Amino acid sequence: MPRWSKIVIAATLPSTAGVLAWWICVANGLGLDTTSIVVGLVVLLPGTPLAIWAGQAEPDTGPPVSGSRPAPAVIGDVPREPRAFQPRAQLSERIDQLLCTPRPAPVCALVGGRGVGKTHLAAAHARRCIQDGIPVAWLHAETADHLHGSLDQFAADTGLRSDGDDFTAVTRKARAWLQARREPYLVVLDNATDPDLLAPLLPAHGQARVLITTNDHAFERLGAMVPVEQFTEAEAVGYLRTRVSGDDDGFHALAEELDRLPLALGIAAAALVGPPRLSCASYLRRLRATPIEVILARPRGEPYPNGVAQAIMLSVGQTSPAAAHLLAELSVLSTSGVGIELLGPQAETALAELGARSLVTFSRGGTTVFVHRLVRRAVHDQAARDRILPTVIESAARRLCEAVEDISDQDTWRRFPLIMTVAEHGASLWEAVEQVLDDESPYPRASPGPNQRTPPGPAQRATPEPAQRTTTEPELPTAAEPAQPTAAEPEPRTTPEPAQPTTTEPEQPTTTEPEQWASAEPEQWASAEPEPRTTPEPELWATAEPVLRARHTVAAHLIYLNDGIRALPVAEAVVRGRERLLGPDHPDTLAALHTLAHAWEYAGQPMEAAVLYQRVAADRSSLLGAEHPDTLWSRASVAFSYTMAGKAAQAVPMIDQVVADQQRALSPNHPTLLAGRYFQAYTHCEAGLPEGGIELFRQLIADREQLFEHDDPDTWVVKGQLARAYKAAGRAAEAVPLYEHVAEQQTRVLGADHPDTLITRHGLAAAYEAVGRIADAVNTFAWVTYRFEAVMGPEQLLTRTARADLERARRSLRQP
Repeated sequence: MPRWSKIVIAATLPSTAGVLAWWICVANGLGLDTTSIVVGLVVLLPGTPLAIWAGQAEPDTGPPVSGSRPAPAVIGDVPREPRAFQPRAQLSERIDQLLCTPRPAPVCALVGGRGVGKTHLAAAHARRCIQDGIPVAWLHAETADHLHGSLDQFAADTGLRSDGDDFTAVTRKARAWLQARREPYLVVLDNATDPDLLAPLLPAHGQARVLITTNDHAFERLGAMVPVEQFTEAEAVGYLRTRVSGDDDGFHALAEELDRLPLALGIAAAALVGPPRLSCASYLRRLRATPIEVILARPRGEPYPNGVAQAIMLSVGQTSPAAAHLLAELSVLSTSGVGIELLGPQAETALAELGARSLVTFSRGGTTVFVHRLVRRAVHDQAARDRILPTVIESAARRLCEAVEDISDQDTWRRFPLIMTVAEHGASLWEAVEQVLDDESPYPRASPGPNQRTPPGPAQRATPEPAQRTTTEPELPTAAEPAQPTAAEPEPRTTPEPAQPTTTEPEQPTTTEPEQWASAEPEQWASAEPEPRTTPEPELWATAEPVLRARHTVAAHLIYLNDGIRALPVAEAVVRGRERLLGPDHPDTLAALHTLAHAWEYAGQPMEAAVLYQRVAADRSSLLGAEHPDTLWSRASVAFSYTMAGKAAQAVPMIDQVVADQQRALSPNHPTLLAGRYFQAYTHCEAGLPEGGIELFRQLIADREQLFEHDDPDTWVVKGQLARAYKAAGRAAEAVPLYEHVAEQQTRVLGADHPDTLITRHGLAAAYEAVGRIADAVNTFAWVTYRFEAVMGPEQLLTRTARADLERARRSLRQP
């Protein structure tokens, strides 16, 4: 009704009623006062609501645009409800709360990766609005052309379009029309990709409401954001049960394998229904053996226009090359997530871009980035098809190398979490390398970089620099303490050649009887006939080498921490990889074997280590020569493994001969010679010759003080072992002050929780016990045990030994 008509009615009816009331009152002889009251009530009671009614705007009135007409109930094609639709109540309630609000022109953005069901959620809300009598406009906004086409239809259906209107004019008219709405109206902008494209269309006031679906978090700036992720486990299994019309024990496994992604579940359900009908177990086998762009392709009749892989790669295609390459790297690293620390600050921009496209997610604290399983598979498979997978693996591996190779020995214990993270990523990368190696077709390199490496030859091998490491070995009984149980004390530390690790189960080497080794002369160590060397393709080696190098370095760090159990599978995998690529006699393969032997030694299997050390010593002697530092280092390790196996008496002549050969072939300050002399002094102490060991330690300390600065950490380790030799010689009173001094200096130089410091304090507790200061021994053992558990874990060898010593000392003090 026109507004002027309302005004006439609102003015005429009360006046007419008033006149009629006055006539009736006069006719009945009522007084003037009474008549006035009656007339006033008759006029005011209907007049007030009529005046309010006349002032209201006409519902469904459009903007003052020429030719506009009332809005149709539906503009565009609202998707129908799919079979087995999951209502996702919490998300639906959240959408209703944001859009059904008294504030003007609310905007809500459903943000999530492709295929998570954003469009179906928006369509469900649109269908509810239609049922409630609220008009709906469904507009496609994936590209500028799609939006132009949808707005043209909107303008035509509402009568807004005039001849000669361009897109800007249509947008302006549509926005004005929406802002003039006085009753609810829903606009859905589906699959939006550009916030700047939509911003001019969004109303600033009025009763229209806007619902956007997108995979770009940048739309948060336009309205309230509702994150949409995969189905919950209950929703995914419920969907499969309803869609397949049955029950299958494999629904849970299939839902997890498909990452609970609604799009993937819909495609899988169609395959399960058939024909032919499949079981979940059969489909899972196919799923794991078939590229996802094949098995998860769009079936006929599926309302979503793309298959899973195509949908994912559409999102990847919208990112920058740097972001796409980073996502490819993440797809070959561990599925448990990648720490932001490992990626570095230079990756922040690419990560933000991937996060904005919902291709990655982040942990609550923002310290770890995750890639969903299907995204990983799609990106990984695409990299393989594009033949850039070797390049991706190499760049990811170089990240790992940079992370672990920068960790000094002194910082190894502080960076233990990072080291274990690199170990996990290294295992994932090696799986990808094996895919490349097993591919029958060669993988050409995609743009080799200037740092590409070729297989190293003998001339490229760096001389190892043995330092010192620690394990725990039972204290030697002495004449001064024949019947007393002794505290286990730390052993010497030895740093193997820099290595690289993995996570394959180690193949147990065959143990050779010690007697067969006791009389072995150095010449006999070189009797093995080397096999022909393998030279890999430079392209394959450039891909595999940084992976093996990173894992080898991880193994070396774990051995430094006395963690032979964790180091074993990593070192074994490096050996297998290098044997496969380089052959068994390549210097890098022998370096990996030496590290594997070291891991066996620190895992409590010194004779297993001896077998490998001898093999390496023989091969190095044949390949490099008997007096090469690497050969001499392996020979010294053979002797020392006997010492660690409790056969120090047999090891004494072996290590004395090796040190004599080292002194003849190497300079006095050569790291291999210094490590060999350390082995020699320790072996003499273990063989019941502590006085000889004390003299050897003193000479070594004097030489190291001439060669290195005062606070050299390894020199303090040697001094701690001198204190241990004092105790073994029955001179515990001399050992106590030396232990105390060394522990104080190591605390200052390395920190109170450094494993070297804790090992020294462990020895100090044993020295306290030897001189009868049991209470001090108990307190020190307790503190060392507590810190070992905190720093290295409760199951590490050093922790278990310290705990056993603490319990023994408490029993001797009659403490519970």
